[in-house]
Amino acid sequence: MLIAGAASCQQTAPSPTDHQDQPAKTNSAQATPVSPITPATGVELPELPAGVFLQSATTATDLQRAAISSKLGGTITALTNSHLTVQGSPIQVNLIQTADAQAADAVYRSMLDIKPEPFCLRRELTIIEYVSSKIDHALAIKTSYELGFLPKPLRLRYRVTARFATIETADYMACNPLFNQFLADAAGPMGSAEQQIRKLAAGFTFSKSLSLRATALAPSTTRYAFEPPGQHQQQSGDDHQLEVAFPETSQRHGVPFVSVTIEVTGDSTGLARSTSAPGPECTRPTALWPSGSTDISSLAHRITRGKSTREQKAHAILAWLAPGKNIRYSGSTGSRWGTLKVLHQKSGHCWDFSDCFVTLCRAVGVPARQVGGWLYGSSGHIWAEYFTDEDRWQQVDPTGGGQVACGIYHIPYFTSEDGEMPIVYLAMPTIEVIPEN
Repeated sequence: MLIAGAASCQQTAPSPTDHQDQPAKTNSAQATPVSPITPATGVELPELPAGVFLQSATTATDLQRAAISSKLGGTITALTNSHLTVQGSPIQVNLIQTADAQAADAVYRSMLDIKPEPFCLRRELTIIEYVSSKIDHALAIKTSYELGFLPKPLRLRYRVTARFATIETADYMACNPLFNQFLADAAGPMGSAEQQIRKLAAGFTFSKSLSLRATALAPSTTRYAFEPPGQHQQQSGDDHQLEVAFPETSQRHGVPFVSVTIEVTGDSTGLARSTSAPGPECTRPTALWPSGSTDISSLAHRITRGKSTREQKAHAILAWLAPGKNIRYSGSTGSRWGTLKVLHQKSGHCWDFSDCFVTLCRAVGVPARQVGGWLYGSSGHIWAEYFTDEDRWQQVDPTGGGQVACGIYHIPYFTSEDGEMPIVYLAMPTIEVIPEN
């Protein structure tokens, strides 16, 4: 289900004039590595928020700045190329400081001839350019929000168009490989990946239904449309789950799927008021969340010792899960080793962090469940939510140990109370920001 992030950016030389998916052509030996960046050596980045990391930085030499100034038609006084990861996605940020307003006008006009907004922005005398391994509007916009170059909204409404395989049981370690084979099949000759798809699909059992996140727990109305049309739509008793049956499904290499269009709003709080208190299904052990295990129960009570409220216990568990502290963030994208193995091997991916959080919460009586969907400007993602003392479900991202708040970038459209979330993408979804009604 989860999708690998973009390939690592390889641009190394400080040239703002290359197309965003092309590496610069300047000799990198002329560039000066700088970390951290200071005003004396380049253009200073804003303070980096949680989830944004500086990987490396270079500054242009006098000769390079003179050549680029001549090419762009305005005097450049400083130029810094910074390689960042923004919530796991790599992007290069070029900051170009100009001498005066006239130079800024000229450089900005020249840059717009190369690439439009949101890949090129002007802030007074500074021109900002984004370079990535692919033309990714979402990542550029998200980076501008996180670095403060654009005002970050409190809410974003999305339209997601996706193809979902309708699965009853899944081989969770094969979900991402199966998705990747469908991508290869779409990009290559007709049927080029069919053999591998059928081999991987043998580990799944298929159905003609989907279980999606219902509207009551979304900050705003969540709407779904299906092709073929779904029938017998039913919501569960606590209004959090929408069950949709399909008399017929489309098929690709023996894998049934439906096309789904989702409209959903994410807000900055990640909170949603419940229509009813969670039932015992949100605290009991399951096959995937063995919260009744003696070892897990002992660990959970040790982590939360001295904590009395649900919030305190959940935050203590998140802090324990902070990557690199007790569990390393590693492993294949889309891995799902299982809670016990992850705690033993002390490493995992986002699905693994979410499994551990839900299991540990349940072991100390905190109602918790899993949430899946997409991380805007990044990839498919799995996170979680717990039930607060104020009768609300609070979304949290265990992968970052709670440091990255669930908010406008987390696009939820699956919820699971037993750990089963057998959904596989058959194509890369399209995600667009749309106006709120």
